[in-house]
Amino acid sequence: MIDSKEKTPIEYLLALSSVKGLDNKRIKRLREHFSSVKAIFDAKPAEIQKIRSFSLTLATQISTVVRDLSIFQEKLGTLRDQNIHVLSFEDTDYPARLKTVPDAPMILCRVGELTEIGESCVAIVGTREPTSEASQLTHGLATKLTSAGFTVVSGLAAGIDTWAHKGALECLGNTIAVLGTDVLTVYPPKNRNLAANIQAHGCLLSEHPFPTSPTPRNLVQRNRIICGLSLATIVIQAKERSGSLHTARFAKEQGRLLVACYWEDDSRSEGTRVLIRDDAIPFTPNGIDDVVNMLKETSKDTVIQGTQNRDSTHEQSYGDMAQTELPFKDAVPEKQLRIDTTDT
Repeated sequence: MIDSKEKTPIEYLLALSSVKGLDNKRIKRLREHFSSVKAIFDAKPAEIQKIRSFSLTLATQISTVVRDLSIFQEKLGTLRDQNIHVLSFEDTDYPARLKTVPDAPMILCRVGELTEIGESCVAIVGTREPTSEASQLTHGLATKLTSAGFTVVSGLAAGIDTWAHKGALECLGNTIAVLGTDVLTVYPPKNRNLAANIQAHGCLLSEHPFPTSPTPRNLVQRNRIICGLSLATIVIQAKERSGSLHTARFAKEQGRLLVACYWEDDSRSEGTRVLIRDDAIPFTPNGIDDVVNMLKETSKDTVIQGTQNRDSTHEQSYGDMAQTELPFKDAVPEKQLRIDTTDT
């Protein structure tokens, strides 16, 4: 049996994250059952197997990885040598809002000058192929949000994500890029310079401590972190099958405010039109000041909670934006969205 006093929670969580088939929800279940990550490694496979959704094979893998803890100590040292700050779910500086998400990552890796991620974060997402009007709107909205004290969160993808980050950087504001790779792998490669600029005025964030490719699944899963960090998620423009609709789905599941821009008669905006019909808060392209003002009011009163509250009290804070909701709904056909994992 190892001497757990010589190890830290980060090393144990790094070891657990290397076990195939052990996702964040299962790790959280282990923590809750054994009270600490250290105690997990003192348990017998038969005891672990008693926990819901743990097979004997998975339990054995968990018990086996304890033999390799020295390897993970070395890996942690390597990450730190590369100026990568590694956060565990148990650390006091782990983002408080993200901590409320059921499948919040147990490990976060961060590079950049932004060392404290507060609760005044707003996510901006959308299609990789926006119209010029949507690109300009995104840039302007991000600039106004950062000028108002918000941190803009997005995913470093082409299109809307890129314009969101650039808009935040325009006024030297804080911006966070959440990656579907490790923090040393920039995807798409053409955004390497942008990633470097983000590090200077914000940070790159990833749940992957080891080299990781930008697979469709990884890109989709990073979207839950984007909205998990944020008090609101704004979808600027999305096609009917846009991958950014994954972020909208995660935002709803997490109880975050969901805001969508209404564009008339544009094939690249069918996704946002249906989001509005499904109760996303609408705004028009000339209404970005309304969005900023609403979020300023919302941030004053925000209490981290698990469900989205659209009651009459909230409606009052939407101001003129709420008044435009019903006409938009009537203009949107009732249809089921099919989400494409390639546009993420």
